[in-house]
Amino acid sequence: MALVVFRSKAAGEIFMFAETARRILAIIGKEDTPRGVISAEQVGDALARLTAAVDEEKAQLERAREEAEQAQRSGEPASGEGAPAITLAQRAFPLLEMLRAAQKKRADVTWGV
Repeated sequence: MALVVFRSKAAGEIFMFAETARRILAIIGKEDTPRGVISAEQVGDALARLTAAVDEEKAQLERAREEAEQAQRSGEPASGEGAPAITLAQRAFPLLEMLRAAQKKRADVTWGV
């Protein structure tokens, strides 16, 4: 499995599996290329998009949990869908922190394989 490395002068390096990096790059509106940059001017937008995706996933998981609890109380069988083992919030956390630091320092964030 390939790794993608995110770098910024505002934070230490982050290593991420390519599959996760592709998902996050799609969320923030960047093409899946072997190398790329989120310019200092784009960092705020990338941070907002990724934060919104994490918040949406949390809301979906909460709704699913509530539905499962309601079904259990009414005696209905469970749907069989559980929470993912590792959430987007957990996978994206290091990059969110890097983007926040880059935003404060007006620094670029780059990635490469």
